[in-house]
Amino acid sequence: MKFWAWLLLIFLVVWAIRSSAKKNSMRSHKAAMPQLDEPELMVQCAHCGVHFPASEAISQSDLSFCSEEHRQLHLQS
Repeated sequence: MKFWAWLLLIFLVVWAIRSSAKKNSMRSHKAAMPQLDEPELMVQCAHCGVHFPASEAISQSDLSFCSEEHRQLHLQS
């Protein structure tokens, strides 16, 4: 009978340790996940039509371009 009591006690201790470790692992995983920033406004290149972040745009008048080359090409046409 003592054998079964010790076996049950060992099983409960191992189970408690594993469940505690799993909870801690999930908490650290959630804490390690980066927070996403607000989405950035996207604009379309007036020459090629590609969408890209507004912070990278080269603007002229009301038009946005993805590169200086596309701005020049659009002015030539």
